[in-house]
Amino acid sequence: MDDMEPNLEHAINIQDKFHFYFLALVFTILGLAVQTSHYFSKPQAIIEVCSWALLLSSGLAGLSRMEWLPVGYENYSKLLGQKTLLREANTGRQLMHESGKIMAPLEAGEFIKEVSIRMEERSVLIGKIERKHRIQYFIHKWLFVIGLLCLAISRAIGLFLTPLSHITR
Repeated sequence: MDDMEPNLEHAINIQDKFHFYFLALVFTILGLAVQTSHYFSKPQAIIEVCSWALLLSSGLAGLSRMEWLPVGYENYSKLLGQKTLLREANTGRQLMHESGKIMAPLEAGEFIKEVSIRMEERSVLIGKIERKHRIQYFIHKWLFVIGLLCLAISRAIGLFLTPLSHITR
């Protein structure tokens, strides 16, 4: 990230921290919900367990997203490298083999075609990864919200079903 614009680098850094915080929050709330559960009725217990399932699913979707995030960054970095190589080749710069030998014009033309094809394939792959990230984040966020609402409803039911003398102790 050395050659990245400072504001963009800062934005990515903040976004990454937010995603880690959000993921930790989901699992923290899930753990606390399980540890502090009390059942006063069957409907309340069902809602409580559903909230656990929703929070767990949210957390797993978030973990899956975090697992795929480096893959997206890696592919995007490789795409930028291929674009730079192609730009330099199109400006007339001579291309070299890995051995350091300069490529013949016909060989360089074939190499440029191959790089262009790989760039298109990588662009399609990046599009798929980005779509997957958006879907996983949508699932992560909304399952968390619904799970939190179910947990609040379960706890409210438990509060209203609990005798007042039990609460004030």
